[in-house]
Amino acid sequence: MRWPGGKRGVAMGALAVVALVGAVVAWRARGSAAVAVAATGDTTRAPAGERIVVEVYNASGTPGVARRATFLLRDRGFDVVGWGNDKAKRERTLVIDHTGKGDAAARIARVLGGATVERGEESPRWVDVTVRLGRAFTVPPGAPFRP
Repeated sequence: MRWPGGKRGVAMGALAVVALVGAVVAWRARGSAAVAVAATGDTTRAPAGERIVVEVYNASGTPGVARRATFLLRDRGFDVVGWGNDKAKRERTLVIDHTGKGDAAARIARVLGGATVERGEESPRWVDVTVRLGRAFTVPPGAPFRP
């Protein structure tokens, strides 16, 4: 079977598809961040020029909360390297600062709608901050949703 335009036509078609997919992904990412800021009025972000490594655990018992909080924190510039479920359940969200980056931990608490910040021991997993989401945590209206 011969393709119209030969190999060059196929290559141009593939390039067009890749460009279209890239444009859609960029448009969705920009749009979701703008909606989150507009809905909550909060513009808190990770400190400029500083990499804050975060892990997020769901201690609320509500499925999917850690993943949604992960996307919210990533959209705000934090480097979330893992998420999962916590065996222990909590009522309130706890942000644990492992490396003395109190400002970053406080920013994460603000992004998550308020949380208790505590100083913890150094993490064996090389993370700066651990988040344990409690039952009281709700995803802010307009926050990015990526199922």
